[in-house]
Amino acid sequence: MSDPIKIRATVKGSDGEVRVLLPHPMESGQRRDAGGQAVPAHFITSVTLSINGRPVIEGGLGTAVSANPLFGFQFAGVKAGDKVAIAWLDNKGQRGNAETVFAAG
Repeated sequence: MSDPIKIRATVKGSDGEVRVLLPHPMESGQRRDAGGQAVPAHFITSVTLSINGRPVIEGGLGTAVSANPLFGFQFAGVKAGDKVAIAWLDNKGQRGNAETVFAAG
C-alpha cells in the first residue's frame, strides 16, 4: 500500500476521539475483472490501536469491509500529548502503521 494511513486524534477535556483512514483495496476474492478473471482476495485481517504503547482495541476484519475503511473511536481519560498508534496486517502478510498524538480540539 503506497498511500499513507491518515490518523487524527483530538481531545476535549478528558474525552478523546480518533479517526483513522486505512488505504487498502479490501478485495473479497469474489469480484471479476473486465476479462472475467477473478480478482484475488486481498483484505485486512487484523487492526490494533494503542495509546501510549498499550493496546486498547484489537479487532479482526474480513472480506465484507469496503475499500479504504474509515474507523472512529472514542476514549475517556486521555490528554493532549498522549501517543496514538494504529497497525494493521492483511491476508498477504503486508503491514501498515501510523502514529500521532492527541491534539487539543
